[in-house]
Amino acid sequence: MPHVDYIGSDGKPWPSATELTQLLPQEWILAWYKQAVKKSGWRGWQRCLAQSKRGMAIGSIVHEMIEGYITKAPAVPHDSKYGSDRIADALFDKVNPLVKEWLAIEPHLQSEELKLHGTADAIVYIKIGEDNYQAVILDWKTSAKESMTHPIQLAIYALCWNEMHPEEPISRGIIARVDKKSKRLTVKLDEYPNLDQYYPVIKALRTVWEYVKNEG
Repeated sequence: MPHVDYIGSDGKPWPSATELTQLLPQEWILAWYKQAVKKSGWRGWQRCLAQSKRGMAIGSIVHEMIEGYITKAPAVPHDSKYGSDRIADALFDKVNPLVKEWLAIEPHLQSEELKLHGTADAIVYIKIGEDNYQAVILDWKTSAKESMTHPIQLAIYALCWNEMHPEEPISRGIIARVDKKSKRLTVKLDEYPNLDQYYPVIKALRTVWEYVKNEG
């Protein structure tokens, strides 16, 4: 789908969490494309684009399937040739036993103060440590590597959630990620406490986005 600007309460476009994190350096993507082009020229570039598009499609299917598991909605027919069923099962089976309550599924969150928005995958009460349960931001990833963008993305959701729900503040986030290309589909949980430490970065990215959007 083509990008569509989100118009905030002030009648102006507000950046999404994805738009802000895309402003951060992502050297591994550039290195991947550069290596492919060096090896195969234009065809290498095209293969990277096709693989990226396929990865996003798999991610969308997996997210939809997990949402169906949580809400117990009827299964939606989909193309499972990429193993999306197994990927969704692996992610959900790893996280679900730790969850005490699913507070919100794909809530759309906004910050009136910073004029930004985003859609979190889930807000959950999850087991942290032995017997401690906390409300956390949860995000599913079908990628093998931990990224510097992950805590920033979670922090954006937390900032928005806390502004909208001051009675239930959240300071911790979890990324549940699995390498969709691996055979064993081992799921790793990356925990990020003290998400408010990233708020200055979010504010800086918001300023940069405004600069880029208005072409300086």
